[in-house]
Amino acid sequence: MKAIIYYLLLATLACFSAREALAQSQVTNEKMQAFQAYLKEFRKENLIPSLSVAVVKDDEIIMLESIGFQDHDAEEPTTEDTSYLAASITKTFTGATLLAMEADGHIDLDADFTTLSDWDRRCHWLTTSGNIFGGGTLDNGYRVPDLQCDQVITLRHVLQHQVQGEPGTSFFYNPIVFGRLSNWVEENTGKSWRYWVNIYVIEAGDLEGIAAGWRDPAASEVLAHIAPPFRHAPEESDGLANSVLPNTELNASSGIIASAKALAHYSIALDEGRILSKDLMDKMWSPASDKEGNPMPYAYGWFVQNWQGHKLVWHGGWWPDAYAGLLLKVPDSGVTLVALGNTDGLRFEINSLTGAHIEKNPLALRFLETFVED
Repeated sequence: MKAIIYYLLLATLACFSAREALAQSQVTNEKMQAFQAYLKEFRKENLIPSLSVAVVKDDEIIMLESIGFQDHDAEEPTTEDTSYLAASITKTFTGATLLAMEADGHIDLDADFTTLSDWDRRCHWLTTSGNIFGGGTLDNGYRVPDLQCDQVITLRHVLQHQVQGEPGTSFFYNPIVFGRLSNWVEENTGKSWRYWVNIYVIEAGDLEGIAAGWRDPAASEVLAHIAPPFRHAPEESDGLANSVLPNTELNASSGIIASAKALAHYSIALDEGRILSKDLMDKMWSPASDKEGNPMPYAYGWFVQNWQGHKLVWHGGWWPDAYAGLLLKVPDSGVTLVALGNTDGLRFEINSLTGAHIEKNPLALRFLETFVED
């Protein structure tokens, strides 16, 4: 009798579990459909001819949306292989590459970056041209500390955007100085930056569909699927005009060309430990503290912040009047968003020069509200 009751209890529990799983599946499907509908409206509202979005959950791509057209005449629909210039999302590749190179003894991140052969000339230009990355005042009144050309700046300072004022004491996003990391590596190793990115990220992660710059000899298929850029043009009937293809040379700041699907697989490779060990991953996403002891909003090639108790690691990409993108990961929920488009309609006026506030981007916020558990 006890055995019968026991098996009946098991059957009842199994029935409840099945019902809960079905209910959860229905909720998930409803959320997915709502997000897909949102993406279609988002593309129209922000004038993005070609929009590609991937969502990853627990190392699987659970959504891959290809919306719009990848050509000038609206005859070639966007596909899962449509590629875009990822712009500053490239910096996440740089963070992983340099951390792996240091772990293998090829470089020391505390080495002097200012030994770069053209540093004196470039630093002089930055500090005398009125460029904000040499110092100045933002529209919101924030005083950007001046770049000090006579101070020692380490690779680590540059990688973490801590080069303004006294190096290592504060954060200010400086893509111009960051981009020269690749030049320093080439001068001090005798090998191209593409070589190191291939070794430590693309080949290590067994990745396909990623071009390390437009001159990458192994990436002709990626370049064949690139969506041409457009700019917002209010004077045109459809609000769009053809734009000039930006500089697609690979450096530490920019140059990666990829599809949303390929960047989703890159994210999965990171999570599965194929690119970096767990210790190096933790280090890559652990920011230093400023002189007041507060964590800075940037670690090693990634913005880092908290949102409703969740750690977010992310990077945007932006070429004005051409491309914009976003790679956003929520490690404790196991979810990732990749979004790429061929106008800068994915970018919103969020001050990422001095802080990390990705939830102010409406697409990022909708993703977080849809896929991140309370």
